[in-house]
Amino acid sequence: MEYQQKRQVIETGPKQQTNGQQGEATMPRRQTSITGKRLNELWNVGAKHALYREDGKWYHNLTDFPGVLFDSNGYIVFQTEQDYQQNSYLQITEDLHIKGGEGISSIPGYIPISEKNQFQAFSQTLKEAIGEYQTSFDEALNKETHDYHELLKAVDLPTRSSELTRVLTQINRIVRDTQIARKVKIIHNYSCQVCGYTLDLGNGKLYAESHHIKPLGAKHNGPDIVENIMCVCPNHHALLDYGAIPIDLRDLRITSGHIFSEQYIEYHNTNVYRQVRGSIVVPQI
Repeated sequence: MEYQQKRQVIETGPKQQTNGQQGEATMPRRQTSITGKRLNELWNVGAKHALYREDGKWYHNLTDFPGVLFDSNGYIVFQTEQDYQQNSYLQITEDLHIKGGEGISSIPGYIPISEKNQFQAFSQTLKEAIGEYQTSFDEALNKETHDYHELLKAVDLPTRSSELTRVLTQINRIVRDTQIARKVKIIHNYSCQVCGYTLDLGNGKLYAESHHIKPLGAKHNGPDIVENIMCVCPNHHALLDYGAIPIDLRDLRITSGHIFSEQYIEYHNTNVYRQVRGSIVVPQI
């Protein structure tokens, strides 16, 4: 710990080992066998028929709708049988093949969850986390307290009404708690990946925030995928949003099934971090 003017400065948590390559954390890839049916439940897709194939290039045919096809990075939903039968990317015979050889990720409407084939491993960790609650996903999610102030984090509202309208519109579009981000918080049990703290608000309610390492929206246009999302406390979220601290994978708490992408860490450190390090300062008692 460092002390300045009789005040305590809280630093980041314990370091994780790396595999020797810059920015790549060492985490064992978990062998999983989650089915399309289970993925449908975990991700609240609401399909009546769900199929999984790792490479996303070949499936049995969907027979009930809405239907969903999963691959190792995401999924695509067909709301009706007509949508399915008339999709020009599908070759439907006794089985289903995706034209072009690129899999379902090439079909418009595909929803990415991951970009490094983490979907299965992440979902397995999510399944185990929910299992610890011995409850459904919706009930597990209710462990979290949602606060309107989270939508306004790190935003200074102007006093002029013309600017206020514009800023509020931007908040509604960009600063949002996405479905993927909320699941990231569940698998980390709402513990900050930087300091390890969890906010317990009583009555079984926990609170944490999700941070997109490469920010969403115009200027940055970061993706909403698991490799780009951290679970953090409000203090470290503010420091990250304002570019007051860099990100070093060796300092983060890592959970199996959730590995960050080096390119987004590098983007934050180059384009968001202001090169003047901030910290959380607490009065010394």
